[in-house]
Amino acid sequence: MRAVVAIDTNIIIRLAMRDNEPQYQKVIALLQQHQLYISRTVQLETEWVLRSRYKRAVVEIADFFSLLLQKNQIICENEQALMNAICCYRLGADFADALHWANTPNMPFYTFDVRFCKKAVQEGIVSQINFL
Repeated sequence: MRAVVAIDTNIIIRLAMRDNEPQYQKVIALLQQHQLYISRTVQLETEWVLRSRYKRAVVEIADFFSLLLQKNQIICENEQALMNAICCYRLGADFADALHWANTPNMPFYTFDVRFCKKAVQEGIVSQINFL
């Protein structure tokens, strides 16, 4: 069994973008030696970097996260919450909002933001949202 190591956002970005070949090869070597743990804060920052700096589309980012969830050598913190957040994100929700909601299962969620996961709320995917 390989050791699990936590990684920073820049490691995941190298994997996603392959924009620095020497660093990408180091990530591949790390993957061969360890399982990589992606915390929810790194998940959040990864989406932000891919969207804002690399101008990736929602579908590309969602597909990348879905791919990460399928890899045995990658462990995402609260994988079910990430899957739920990706579903809402694909429907147009802000990724951070979707992740906030998805990480608070089985409890009411309150917000002032009437646009919060709007389409997912309308389709009944997101529940227990309360608007103040």
